Amino acid sequence: MYNVVQPVVDLTNANVETLSRFANSREVTELAKDSASKYLELVQDNMANIAGSDAFATCLRTTIDNYVRFANEYTKNVYGIVSQGQEFVSREVEEGNRRFAQVADISGRAVHAGTESVKSAGEEALNEADQVGRARNRGK
Repeated sequence: MYNVVQPVVDLTNANVETLSRFANSREVTELAKDSASKYLELVQDNMANIAGSDAFATCLRTTIDNYVRFANEYTKNVYGIVSQGQEFVSREVEEGNRRFAQVADISGRAVHAGTESVKSAGEEALNEADQVGRARNRGK
């Protein structure tokens, strides 16, 4: 009796083996490694550029300003509620405002320092990627 499906099964198995040998070949493996490496370098360069950008620093500063504004508005609302003769609460709110302003100032300085650090790291990453690229070009 003839099996009509067997030639299809044999063809499928042969094609799977052929594609497996191709996918696992040294050439394809090297190309995949090289592509992955280039992709990771590109991602690293872009992240360094974004983190070191003025837009990112502006975003962080603006976010901090938003929180400071929120705290001031919230404090004023709380102050309005409790200001009916409660001097103790008034002093505490003012102290909280002063402390929050100090935190905001320290945060602003930290953001600036962090931005400068990220810019420096981004430049180092770009220089490193440049050196890797030159080394590859010399090796070819």
